[in-house]
Amino acid sequence: MKHRLTTSTLTLVSLLTFSNAAFAQLKENFELNLFGGGSIYSSKDYQISFPQSITPIPGKFRLDRAFRGGVRVNVFDRGHWGQEFFYSYELNKAHFTRRSTPPSTLDVKIRVHNLGVNALYYFQDDETKHVRPFATIGLGMTIYQLTNGAEQFVRDPLRGNVPDMDSSRELAMNYGFGLKARLGSYVGFRADLRGFLGRNPSFGLARSSNDPNATVLPAAGAINNGEASAGLIFYFRKR
Repeated sequence: MKHRLTTSTLTLVSLLTFSNAAFAQLKENFELNLFGGGSIYSSKDYQISFPQSITPIPGKFRLDRAFRGGVRVNVFDRGHWGQEFFYSYELNKAHFTRRSTPPSTLDVKIRVHNLGVNALYYFQDDETKHVRPFATIGLGMTIYQLTNGAEQFVRDPLRGNVPDMDSSRELAMNYGFGLKARLGSYVGFRADLRGFLGRNPSFGLARSSNDPNATVLPAAGAINNGEASAGLIFYFRKR
């Protein structure tokens, strides 16, 4: 009993010590970046063939250029290295074009969410520099979410008539370059150029099927997304 009590006490003390150390480090490195910017996507050609169609039907999937806003939270900075979490949001529209006779286009309103974690490599290891350019790479997820109106639209047989269509969640990596400039004790400026690379979303539809009545979206491969953004940094430590 005494041994268990001692072990429990030591474990609790260790956890509290670690928590205090982790909190102190987070407090020392915490930065909040609010940003806005532009977003542009690659398009994807595809072909619907047998058994859904005896004659191959070419198609194209694309997203609009859009404005996105988001937040980045820096949790670690030491020398050349940093670490941050990010989230961004944009309203967009997905276009599915079938080059049949006659041609048809399905336009669906969506929300695009990007979230993940990134490592930053500063080209200067001096943390007191007012201007710090950096390279970054990270992993996360892109969520292509149908709006409430879009869900009603695609499930309506008299309008969209694609009842199987749904939101998509795809693993995505990102990479890019940026610049942080400290403007004062608690405020700074940041600009980023970033690329996102992930699997082309299927929106809940099969990419291929042996069922001739299935609705398929054979737009395989990757989708590229470019982001240019700028915003303010809020520092929670004075320097």
